Amino acid sequence: MTPPSSWPDAAVPIILDASAVINLNGSGAATEILSALQRDFIVAQDVYEELKRGARNGRRDFEALENLIGQDVVRRQDISAVGIDLFEFLTVGPSAMTLDDGEAATIALAFELSGVAVIDEDKGRRLAQQTAAAVPLLSSVELFCNPIVERALASNLADAVFCALQQSRMQVLSSHHAWILELLGPERASLCRSLPRSVRQP
Repeated sequence: MTPPSSWPDAAVPIILDASAVINLNGSGAATEILSALQRDFIVAQDVYEELKRGARNGRRDFEALENLIGQDVVRRQDISAVGIDLFEFLTVGPSAMTLDDGEAATIALAFELSGVAVIDEDKGRRLAQQTAAAVPLLSSVELFCNPIVERALASNLADAVFCALQQSRMQVLSSHHAWILELLGPERASLCRSLPRSVRQP
């Protein structure tokens, strides 16, 4: 059963936050997923720089992102004057009301391009809805449960999702818990520590 989704029209750009890039990389099927969807996938320059800094600590997500860019399935873009005010609003102020540069840039670029932001963290989604309500949101798991991806990966889909959950600790919205449990089965779901206990031990 594929859960409801808020997928936009094909012409709408999709802006990936760092967590989405990390989850795709962790799945081992990033190229297949993004190529199958055939959308305009973008990472904000601040997300690119965030992952580049992570490479200095031994993380390989920047290298994987560079490969995706080299394959023309993802491109990077900086915020212009249109989105800079929103970016600054989301990064300056009390910590409870601000985000890191990558999340803020993802939301601001989606606002600027009339695109969709792929955000997983609760705080980022909440502030996006409060400050840029016109920006539609997707979560990482919705990149996997899109019917196009389900058909493209076929029997490999469960392995890809399992790897994203285990390797990248992908966060899953409650609306997709049943889909995850059905896809993985209770035994494999119980091994994914990023899932709530109610999913791991139904």
